[in-house]
Amino acid sequence: MRPGRGPSRARRPPSRHPRPASGPAVELVVRDGVAWMTLARPASGNRLDAELLGALVEAAAAAEDDDGVRVVVLGARGPAFSLGLPRRCRWPERSWPDGVGALGTLTKPVIAAIQGAAVGWGLGLALACDLRVASTAAVLAVPEIGERRFPGGGVTQRLPRMIGTARAMELVLLGTRLPAAAAAAWGLISAAVTPARFVSTVEETARTLAQKGPLALRLGKEAVLRALDLPLADGIRLEHDLYVLLQTTADRRVGIEAFLARRKPRFGGR
Repeated sequence: MRPGRGPSRARRPPSRHPRPASGPAVELVVRDGVAWMTLARPASGNRLDAELLGALVEAAAAAEDDDGVRVVVLGARGPAFSLGLPRRCRWPERSWPDGVGALGTLTKPVIAAIQGAAVGWGLGLALACDLRVASTAAVLAVPEIGERRFPGGGVTQRLPRMIGTARAMELVLLGTRLPAAAAAAWGLISAAVTPARFVSTVEETARTLAQKGPLALRLGKEAVLRALDLPLADGIRLEHDLYVLLQTTADRRVGIEAFLARRKPRFGGR
């Protein structure tokens, strides 16, 4: 027996059923008009199981209903943004909440802060956001077909709309792993920055959006998203209609008064 130590004890075999993680699966903090939404299951690689998807639905609803929230930032704890579905899960059960869809239907701008790997359905979650800022340590991938599974989470539908058919085919069919720098060159993410600059870049992007008129942000987002499904002439009419609608708001008067007074506007979202 070593000096200063008690009797040695036999090691317990590792449990086959690890203890469930404590705390919320998705953390939500609202600060200065920004809803900071964080995937908080780093031990699992933030895999999208029923618990995490349900927490995403609840957090998205809370951010949407909060009039003080102008921008949403989706980030993650740990080395991975999200590694997709749980291991050995080929497709979510029908009873599982649609967390990806809940994020994609938010009317407020959503920024994905991708600090690490975004894989499969995890990439689908990032694509459901409006803007994506990534660390150069991040990598994007759609490995399902090579693993004898089928990709989901909207990946096969959103990728061609964002980067074109040829590049989408490369990611989906070949399973090419795309580093953040290449993703930025392809236009899949807005910026790829060093890990040292990642947090400050995300904060600056969120702050810039939060200072803009919330109604203008919502209507601008609506116009761009609906452009994907409308004929050009109908889209141009929608653009005009949304412009006219914006001219009737109190925020427009606030913006004009602030411009004439040479001060920052204080928009009320009305």
